[in-house]
Amino acid sequence: MNNYPMNNHPYNHQHQHSIDESNYVERQMEEDEAGPFSPPPQQFAQSQIPQPFFTQNFQPPQIRARLCSCLGNWGLLGLRRPGQFGRDFWFFPVAIRQNSVTGYIWIGGRRQRVRYGFSQIRNFVCFG
Repeated sequence: MNNYPMNNHPYNHQHQHSIDESNYVERQMEEDEAGPFSPPPQQFAQSQIPQPFFTQNFQPPQIRARLCSCLGNWGLLGLRRPGQFGRDFWFFPVAIRQNSVTGYIWIGGRRQRVRYGFSQIRNFVCFG
């Protein structure tokens, strides 16, 4: 008699993901397929951006709602503090988590995947 659990039995062996791991793998593939395949809209003058974007600070539930309604579209993301890519930049959200959003920015003619916590975000305006 062996001490292996039944799912590791040689006649019953299959590579099994944990529920969380398989969901993450599936979501990862879906998010990559949902990413932008073209750059964001052309840059425009600061005067064309609604002025409240630069002065209003929204709370995480409001930020989450704005991002949810813009999944799969380009929008302007404003961070509370300047980050690696600046403070205000184009962002393409593809996945909303409990406390964060994953999406893409456009750098050097290519998309780059990034994630921000809602507490890092000051404002978001959808342009899709």
